[in-house]
Amino acid sequence: MKGEKTIKIFTLEQQFPCGPQSSCCGPIGQSEQEVMALKNAIEKLGLQVEIYDVQKFKNLQEHPQVFKLFRTFGPQAIPIITVGNDVACMGKSEISETVAAIKSKL
Repeated sequence: MKGEKTIKIFTLEQQFPCGPQSSCCGPIGQSEQEVMALKNAIEKLGLQVEIYDVQKFKNLQEHPQVFKLFRTFGPQAIPIITVGNDVACMGKSEISETVAAIKSKL
């Protein structure tokens, strides 16, 4: 498994659309701690990990599968995890579930 493919995490910086103390909705996106925990868990498999913030893309068409999911489902699709050019999983899930989805794509 080691070094076979690059794992990409497409994330969105955590935001509070209605304000940090709002009771109408929760935050969207991921905190830096969440992203780093996911990255560390994937790296323990001996895989290379790259992190991309979808807000900082100049051209989302560079990653068409991610663009399509983000356009269709909005911020709820994030994080999107790809193995090579295949989407392994999307949306918030337990780290163990994400690691299992990645393993199934290797």
